[in-house]
Amino acid sequence: AALASLMATDMTVVNPAMAKKIISGKQDVPDIADLICVYHGLGSYTYEKWYKEVFSPFEVGLHSGEVGGPEAGPAFAKVINATILRGRNPDSPGGETVAVFFIVPNENGDPTAKGAREAIQKFFVDTGPGANPFWQEGREAGWVGTDITQISYNLSFFRGANPKTGYPDDWKKGSGVGLYTFGLKMPYDEWVPLFTSPESDQLHDGAGIYSNIVGPQVKGSEFTSKYRAITVAHVHKNLKQAQAFADKFNAADSPPFDQVKELVDNPQVVVLEVVKDTFF
Repeated sequence: AALASLMATDMTVVNPAMAKKIISGKQDVPDIADLICVYHGLGSYTYEKWYKEVFSPFEVGLHSGEVGGPEAGPAFAKVINATILRGRNPDSPGGETVAVFFIVPNENGDPTAKGAREAIQKFFVDTGPGANPFWQEGREAGWVGTDITQISYNLSFFRGANPKTGYPDDWKKGSGVGLYTFGLKMPYDEWVPLFTSPESDQLHDGAGIYSNIVGPQVKGSEFTSKYRAITVAHVHKNLKQAQAFADKFNAADSPPFDQVKELVDNPQVVVLEVVKDTFF
């Protein structure tokens, strides 16, 4: 169970009494929304300058139906949650990554939102055929310093749901988020019970993880694998915990992380800090 959870820190056996006191189980979510995660490194801009000059005006007009142009504007107007994050990026000229996560209803959640996810994904294409010239303008201005990464997945289930609402509490400012995307080499339906087992609960708790959002990739996500691809967002109490956890995962040189390659294909990990989490 510890290995299959992908997030183990040791193989400690769970004390049942303890397991009852920490986050446990899972809350299934109807197929009503997807999470689009977009991030890129900064060029000459600082995070503060990027937010003030680039993203803040976008955020203010998010539901105007005009932000993003005639095709993407109505799609962005359907967004029900936006989370702004930042992280270190030594490979970026600006030394930082900026990220925005959007929760977008699909046609099951809102019939008028049909095609919204696809329009937003198209907006974030920054290279190759169909590239949005907006991103080249950003490179020239200095607020884009790397390629844009866009990961999209279905909101399948939560760990850490508030029993009063059935959903996790809003992400807290200063929380650390590890976004783990990979191809899963075992059947998804076999992995889920292991990931949400009492043993996994204790291991997550030891790493400071207070909620997870988990689900399979959807069409249009940039991540590729020959296996079924899934994404797990691990929300830690702080950035230090998130970074320490990712370092162990990436190093894969101590149990159980030294066996990660047996479970995952082409893992992609980014560590970020929550700046703002807004539901509309």
